[in-house]
Amino acid sequence: MEKKPKGTVFFYGIPAYGHTLSNLYLAGRLGAAGFRVVYYSAEPFRKVIEENGCEYRPYPIDWKELDLRDGERILKLYRLILQYTWELLPKLLGQAGKERPAAILFESLALWGRAVGELVSVPTFAFYSIAAIDWTWGCPGGRERSGFLPAGPWQKGLGAYAPGFSAGFLRYGGEIPGAMSYVRRLRRAYGLKKLGLLPVLMNRGDYNLCGYSRMFQPGGSLFGAEYRFLGPLSVHRRTVERNDFSCPEPASGERLIYISLGTIFNENEGLLSEVIRQFGRNVEEGGDSGKQSFRVVLVCEKNRRFPDNFIVRPFVDQSTVLRHADLFITAGGVNSIHEALYFGVPCLLCPQQGEQLLNAERFQRLGFGRILGDTATLRQEALECMELRKNWKEKRRAAMTAVHMGEVLEIMEGLQEKRSGAVRVCKKRR
Repeated sequence: MEKKPKGTVFFYGIPAYGHTLSNLYLAGRLGAAGFRVVYYSAEPFRKVIEENGCEYRPYPIDWKELDLRDGERILKLYRLILQYTWELLPKLLGQAGKERPAAILFESLALWGRAVGELVSVPTFAFYSIAAIDWTWGCPGGRERSGFLPAGPWQKGLGAYAPGFSAGFLRYGGEIPGAMSYVRRLRRAYGLKKLGLLPVLMNRGDYNLCGYSRMFQPGGSLFGAEYRFLGPLSVHRRTVERNDFSCPEPASGERLIYISLGTIFNENEGLLSEVIRQFGRNVEEGGDSGKQSFRVVLVCEKNRRFPDNFIVRPFVDQSTVLRHADLFITAGGVNSIHEALYFGVPCLLCPQQGEQLLNAERFQRLGFGRILGDTATLRQEALECMELRKNWKEKRRAAMTAVHMGEVLEIMEGLQEKRSGAVRVCKKRR
């Protein structure tokens, strides 16, 4: 006889690879624990969502319209989130009101998920796939300590983000009137509060689940008990991707370099040319080093000729490649750098926007990578970055890649027990 689910959990995701892959392990663990997990997303993600034990449900909007990739264009992103929330809420509220989930999880950008939870009075869990900002004022670690000044937003993440986003912030000032129009509509129609820039970009729940370690979080020791640092989860999800190649065993003295920089290669022909020139076969090193050969796995959509020591694909199963890599050259997304750390691969970082810069600086400070200084010296900097592996702190690496799911499962179980008890009391009263 099929077991009855412990309860239904609605998960409001963001239809983008980085966001989705960061939280599927969490969603799958809830499913394995006996909960029915309804995961809202878009059709391209159906297969991987279902493979991870969740029930896929499409957002009631053309998924091609859901575009939240402009992470560096903060004011545009702010307006889009408000707009999507206005368009999605009527149907999402109807579905939640009818099915009455036991809890709601939502990506920190999914304002509509926070709104549904508040409006149907359901416990909410925000999931952070990027470093968090806590905009409240409070004592360090959420504890009252005499002699300590309150910890504010600037110390709790905002100070780390600001340098990467401040330049050109007002370039998209034309988005402000449209954003304010949606703020007024959402307040009038639903009574929603906390619709300022920071609360909308960093939506909070009753609990906030961070997909990385406390050590990675800027000001991590200042975050209180409402935050749970689960560790990096993406590497543990069930994969559906398969590579059409095998990473060859490196020849004597050969280094395997994995390079994935997203759209950068499609826009920066100069950088791609340097990668080919400096890592192509039979590159000579100066001095007494002799020859240093490389095997390169490159994620790139360019249709051009590459050296014969390059394997070039528009998409790869990253974890499989990282198992063999000596170096990862990356823009610095949270999932990517933590997957590299999990497999013990140093990162040469090429950040392109504020969040990536924050990640790169954290990894450089922690000793697991370095930021590329000059593309003209790419090969030399890559070789120096590989040497980090010899001296980094293994205990720190293990702590930063550990996963902590026990508390979240206990909280969920407790919510379900509390809800079941309330139902039994209501039946007795009748």
